[in-house]
Amino acid sequence: MGQFIYRAKSPSGEVSGIEEADSAAQAVSQLQARSFTDIHLQNHVMHAAQPLDTHGLSEAEYARQYILFQSQVGWTVFLRMFLRNNWGLWLIAIGSAAWLCWGGNGLWASLVLLVPVLLMAWGAWKYRDALLFNRILEHLAFGRWPEAMTAVETLANRCKDDGVQLEMAVHEACILARQGDEEGAGAIMAIWKPVMELAMPGMFHTLDARVSLAKRDFTAVRESHRQAMEASGGDAALTLDYALMEARYGSAARADCLVMELDATSLPEYGLSFLPWVRGIIALRQGKIDAAVMELSEALAGLQPMADNPAIWPTLAMVSGDLGVALLKRQDQNRAAKAILPVWPVLSVHGDPQQLATLREGLAEVLSPA
Repeated sequence: MGQFIYRAKSPSGEVSGIEEADSAAQAVSQLQARSFTDIHLQNHVMHAAQPLDTHGLSEAEYARQYILFQSQVGWTVFLRMFLRNNWGLWLIAIGSAAWLCWGGNGLWASLVLLVPVLLMAWGAWKYRDALLFNRILEHLAFGRWPEAMTAVETLANRCKDDGVQLEMAVHEACILARQGDEEGAGAIMAIWKPVMELAMPGMFHTLDARVSLAKRDFTAVRESHRQAMEASGGDAALTLDYALMEARYGSAARADCLVMELDATSLPEYGLSFLPWVRGIIALRQGKIDAAVMELSEALAGLQPMADNPAIWPTLAMVSGDLGVALLKRQDQNRAAKAILPVWPVLSVHGDPQQLATLREGLAEVLSPA
């Protein structure tokens, strides 16, 4: 049973919450049966399969915060959400402190104000784990492997949540793979394989694909995503992941068929931008350059609202790289340079060899060697 975070429209207005279902398609169907429209799932099926702790928040509030943190990170958003969730406590504390001060009880007034301050300090202490996770993603995006490994070990020691432990193990395996220690990476994945397979059919193959990508073994990446799709019974998100890898490293025709047959209503909302990305790669491989530019531009525009989230930086870089290649094929070096330069520090780490070679050749005057 998965827990799918969603936002939708009900007869009474915008709603958000958590829907329990065996699949993303079933979650959408159940929400539609409750007269919800414009339904957008927020979490990938793999994340939905893992235990979810709302930390005492209502399901609706947790979903709202989850959606907000997809696009905004940092202390500013933390403070805004804390004040929003605890504004009543602050009003009571400030009012009580003012009344106590008026009565000459300054000490008690200070103690009353200390309650929300301590609550905020406790929240900030917990939020540091989220900030550390974002730093891990930043290190990974820029290829700072030793710094990433140190941060992964720190968070794994600090946070004993099962989902965090699993995620840190996969990150550790990917870092080892990028550093050439394929045996060490494989040993970590072997330890966690039973846990992954118990959590959800296809989870191991999906996460193992990340390790294969770190090894730069693109054939294994494509095969792992195919196995994940089949193991999941054709989940939309995992099918789209496979279509992307098939478009990049396999058969463009096969990828095209997968996309055409896909039920987009069951995708997580951010996954909707992957559809034009896959179509753009297919068009690029088929020599339909104008169509490729149009589709890849749409994909990039769809991902921009999440550009502050370091989890999306490698994806943004890869989409920009594909767009840059398409623009070079159209002899539009100026637009290609504008698309590539902002993301080059990340793209030079995560880009495909052929993609990077094309960009370095076409933009040799503006790209520094990496």
